[in-house]
Amino acid sequence: MLETSYTWRPLGELLLETGWLTPTELEGALAEQGRTGRLMGEILVESGYISTFTLGRALASQHGVELQTAGYVESDIATTSRSTVNREPTAWRPLGKLLIEKEFLTRAQLERALDEQRASDGRRLLGEILVGSGFLSGVSLARALAEQQGLELESGEIDVTTVLNTSAPGQALYQVREVLYEPQYQTQEVLYKSVSFLEAADFAAEFVEDLEPAGVEIERTHGTATETVWTYSKARADANASSREPLAKTFGFDPTLWDGANPRGPVGAARWPAH
Repeated sequence: MLETSYTWRPLGELLLETGWLTPTELEGALAEQGRTGRLMGEILVESGYISTFTLGRALASQHGVELQTAGYVESDIATTSRSTVNREPTAWRPLGKLLIEKEFLTRAQLERALDEQRASDGRRLLGEILVGSGFLSGVSLARALAEQQGLELESGEIDVTTVLNTSAPGQALYQVREVLYEPQYQTQEVLYKSVSFLEAADFAAEFVEDLEPAGVEIERTHGTATETVWTYSKARADANASSREPLAKTFGFDPTLWDGANPRGPVGAARWPAH
């Protein structure tokens, strides 16, 4: 993992580091996910391991928005922030689409924020821009991220202070590219950039969902080093699944198992505008 003051980390690792989840609890949730195909956040909350607020708070931090609580400890939040969990497996939806469909944002506001992110060459986090511009509150971002995991967040009684984080100089950058595998491997132009892997994955998922490309990759660049950290191939999804088990720990679902007809635990993505 890169030694930076702000970078994306797998959700399970983040929850372990903060003490909100134990290794045994995470392993149990992963085993349940393997059996049922349900979303990781949904399993963690329904099992009583964390509250919906804790989940939304952890995810929001990966979009550059820290939610700090006054007068509460985490056990209080688990009681006062009640969750409604869908019993049936929930289809994951890309964040951009969810924000617009639920009227957290307008399309114009999302496009304006994306323009600002592009102007920073992906160095500003999208969540930080949306909240900093007043388009979205920190709690609304956490609520949308919880809903993305199949949950409903009720946090009206909690005193929340929102703190915005910006990326650190020299931080790794994640780039989304469309790729062609046949008749030979070719990479296309960069579609999206962000210092947050989670934001890049959301974009990639929406792009796949909307356009059904032959392939998409996410590259991580840090200094002169570049590596491919995630791939989607419509033709090779089944073959890739066996080698991509760690992605379940990353996203709360395995993107390689997703295709447009069966969003079991998608990589699928909402296509935000890329200019």
